[in-house]
Amino acid sequence: MPTSRERVRAVLSGKIPDRVPNALGGCETEGLHVLAYQKLQHILGLPPTPPRMDTFMVNAVFEEEVVRRMEGDILLLASPNMCSAPLRGSLPGMWKPQPLWGTEILVPNSEQFTLCEDGSIIWETAGRTICPKGSFFFDSPGGSDLLADFEIPDPADYHPPHQLDEKKLRQLEEAARQLYETTDFSLCLGESITDLQIQPGGMVGSMVLMLEEPDVMGEFLEKSLQAGLAQIEQLEQAVGKYVDILSIAHDFGDNRGITIGAPLWRKIYAPFYKRLFQGWKERTSMHINLHTCGSVAEILPDLIDCGLEILNPVQTSANGMDPAALKEKFGSSLIFWGGGYDAQLYSPQLSEQEVFKRVRETVRIFKQGGGYFFSGVHNLPADLPEAHLRAMLEAWRAERDY
Repeated sequence: MPTSRERVRAVLSGKIPDRVPNALGGCETEGLHVLAYQKLQHILGLPPTPPRMDTFMVNAVFEEEVVRRMEGDILLLASPNMCSAPLRGSLPGMWKPQPLWGTEILVPNSEQFTLCEDGSIIWETAGRTICPKGSFFFDSPGGSDLLADFEIPDPADYHPPHQLDEKKLRQLEEAARQLYETTDFSLCLGESITDLQIQPGGMVGSMVLMLEEPDVMGEFLEKSLQAGLAQIEQLEQAVGKYVDILSIAHDFGDNRGITIGAPLWRKIYAPFYKRLFQGWKERTSMHINLHTCGSVAEILPDLIDCGLEILNPVQTSANGMDPAALKEKFGSSLIFWGGGYDAQLYSPQLSEQEVFKRVRETVRIFKQGGGYFFSGVHNLPADLPEAHLRAMLEAWRAERDY
């Protein structure tokens, strides 16, 4: 029987593996909220060990034993841009217990929380963001993004780093080497480079730049591009021989379509993504995994032309993201990572049997001809019914073989 690493590499090379790889938890945007992760521990018959919280999306770090028990194939090596503590390797002193949502979880030592008398939680080290009573996520700090006195930002003031921290690189290298030599998991490195998500002037301000000052926006993107390519070279030297997949993120869509419109996206972003992905492939063999939410079908031909290899989370609830249509149009050109369980489509009142039926059909569609990594759609929420999570995994098991 092939190992997990061999199975994933077969998919990455365009071959059909023995079965659909289980990639739940394999990157930052295909996981579980820490409370949903506790339900997974229970389903797998594991003791309720306090989960580690991979900030900032309060999803859980999938531990090696959990991945083994659920027959997973991809292990998230690290999440440098999201978590202030390493996920693998030498961990003593990096994590501490923290009561949150009525249970104990582990958070990086650098993070500070205040539990308020009204039941809310303040995340002090994340700009004093607030999780209201009864909620499971932290709100944005807020503030106005209106443009009454908008001033065009100066690209000369933007200096993304071209050098990654040497200590972190060595820690990554040692953790990757150890996992590569002692496990047969495929390794995915989380979001680690300067990407093209830069929003000079804020979300609204950056949209104004795209429309009225596209050359200025281009200068910001050029600086991000050059920094990201320089960082990829350093990651290749440190972990390229161990890691199969490197992730980036950029949310282009909402539930309706491309947020800024496909024509503007093509004008502003397509040239830079083509250069990024071309430069990426010249510098490393780590495969390109792009997280982009929402309805992005309209620009998938453009992203494929740019050189995209893996798309997640495959938000099947969004306009134009029907699994059968996606597979028919793009299945020969893209690896789909996700799509298995979309919390926007699955009411908590849905029966376990119905969830099993629907997820199995989705897996059946996406697995045709290969090119599929199974997981949910984005990080599944805290209130995910345990029965739904169990049905989701059982549906994958029932349909996974080729």
